[in-house]
Amino acid sequence: MFMTRIVIVFPHVGYCTGWRPHLATEVKNGSTYHIAQALTYLYTTARLYSSDVRVVDFNFGSFQQKLQDVLSFSPDKVLISSTVNSLDSTKQIAAAVHEAAPEADIHLGGPAVSSNLFLRPRLVQLSVPCQYHVTNRDIFDWVNPILGIDEKLRFRDVQPDNSWISETYTPAERQNIRFTIVSSIGCTFKCSFCLNPKVYDINYKSREVAQAEIQYLKHELGADAISFADPFFFMRERHAQAMMEVVVEEDIPWSQQTTLSTLTPEHLEQMAATGCTSVLTGIENFATGEIDKPVSPEIFEDRLTIAKSLGIKIKPSFIAGLLDMSFDVDVEQILYVERLIERGLVENHNIQSNIYTPYIPDVRDRLLDVPFRFWGVMPVTADDEEDWDRQLKLCDLVYERIFPETQDRYLEVRAEYLDLLASRPSIWMNHEPVPEVSQKAMVRGLTSGKIRVELMTSPATRGAAE
Repeated sequence: MFMTRIVIVFPHVGYCTGWRPHLATEVKNGSTYHIAQALTYLYTTARLYSSDVRVVDFNFGSFQQKLQDVLSFSPDKVLISSTVNSLDSTKQIAAAVHEAAPEADIHLGGPAVSSNLFLRPRLVQLSVPCQYHVTNRDIFDWVNPILGIDEKLRFRDVQPDNSWISETYTPAERQNIRFTIVSSIGCTFKCSFCLNPKVYDINYKSREVAQAEIQYLKHELGADAISFADPFFFMRERHAQAMMEVVVEEDIPWSQQTTLSTLTPEHLEQMAATGCTSVLTGIENFATGEIDKPVSPEIFEDRLTIAKSLGIKIKPSFIAGLLDMSFDVDVEQILYVERLIERGLVENHNIQSNIYTPYIPDVRDRLLDVPFRFWGVMPVTADDEEDWDRQLKLCDLVYERIFPETQDRYLEVRAEYLDLLASRPSIWMNHEPVPEVSQKAMVRGLTSGKIRVELMTSPATRGAAE
């Protein structure tokens, strides 16, 4: 074990928050903050090689407080795990750390980098020296380039260390945290807009490792429920059965996410019998060809009815504005979701309903020049200004019909968004064109670097980026 001091940073994620629904102005209806599993695995792996590791989450407390937490640790390395929604915060943190501690090595990874570094490099470019790290099919791909350790670690066997949670969050903050584990990674479906099948190969955590992790969360951190953050829980039947055996043995309520196709009546009955309280189900859009999983209103409503009779809450997610959808079809689906709420089949605080956001590079996207904090909440891609106006109308309709209690907050964010666009010489972002990439090539090549766009910068800027 060497004496490198490491700070792991999770930036503020902007308006597309870690709470549900987006733009909520207070924590209610059982809402919880979803800790990114990246933090657990970054911490766990760093602690295998260094005794001096700390996690700082900028979503709690002020920016200056959290920056001081980073700097007071006198880090040799600062590891920032960033989503696209948190890139504004990432840039602010990196600049402040470099100014105050220029000797610290800054490393940037996470979904924003894995999805954009090779095909939209300008999106993740920082103004200070930084090393970028893409996770290429292996969750531990960053270990060798950052720590210099050439050791094969396996997701199945590595025992997560969640001690960082009590070191990072106050007891009051932990009251609103969702205790999660991820028991499988990768995805057998290949939806065009999703990163899961494009970053990690499919892997399953061993039963023993998962059980030890749940025992720690329950007995050491006081978790009274566990949420499985797998891409979808029933990806492999034998593994899912083993995980349900574990929660029964540990006598702890649990929740999960899965696909509608695996949410069979038999599975629902077994989930209820083993203490499952809720399940997030990705519907996205009933009519789109962009998803690689079967969904239909009839099956969905049947499962809603069965789940409700068993005391399980189904939490569906919907997306408007997908690239192959017409405006009229999107409007009808939003109104359909409103009717579901009116019929009492699902409560609006259990729904995710967002505008399509181009987290995965696609040649069809024309990006708008708006800060990243708006990604996931406001339109950030459109064909032209008329299409942009239609996307904005879809957002208006979502908050008017589905989340009316957050409409005042939405209108504030909307006004800020429009003011920023009005201040630009052009509403369109200037970035290198994304090449047309087949879905098959994207799944296997997005994080490999074999398909890439070179960032055209001056020598001085290029040196800083490297």
